[in-house]
Amino acid sequence: MRYSAQHKEQTHERLVKKAAEQFRRRGVQGIGIAKLMGKLGLTHGGFYAHFDNKSELVAAAARKIFKEATTHVGAVAAAAPKGSELTAIINDYLSAGHRDGTMQGCLLPSLAGEMARQPQTVRKALTREFDEYANKISKYMPGASDEERRSQARLLLAGMAGTMMVARAVSDRELSDTILAQGQEFYISIFQPRDGRAQG
Repeated sequence: MRYSAQHKEQTHERLVKKAAEQFRRRGVQGIGIAKLMGKLGLTHGGFYAHFDNKSELVAAAARKIFKEATTHVGAVAAAAPKGSELTAIINDYLSAGHRDGTMQGCLLPSLAGEMARQPQTVRKALTREFDEYANKISKYMPGASDEERRSQARLLLAGMAGTMMVARAVSDRELSDTILAQGQEFYISIFQPRDGRAQG
């Protein structure tokens, strides 16, 4: 059966969306192509109508995850009182909801370790999207220049991702909650401008 271009595009989008969910939940190595396609009611062979290999899918999923995260950050900032956007972003990132929603949210706490072992093509895709994500946050950061704000945003993202990784890893729920709360307090105290406004 020959499918329309629209059907193929819809299937492609479903595949990338499902991959993004499953990679965050199980890791890149935690689910194979056959099982992933089976979750969509598709055949293993059908995968190759969309991607040449799994690495291409991983790169596409990484792009999707970062774009979702960038959109989410924008919504969180827009809903915050003026001057407290960065506080809202930090509190949202280091929240119990983000910790528990392992099929959603930022790529870094779930997959950064595995991404370091992926081919260069995947790592380059991640790097581009990470920079765009940091750029989105940088407008709320303190700093005397755009580059300084971007640098601060990258540092904040790296720190929050590490905090979230540990909060997810420990078995003690109370300790996990404490790690998140202390992380919120620490990063807000370091990065939120004292006058409540981004500087530059």
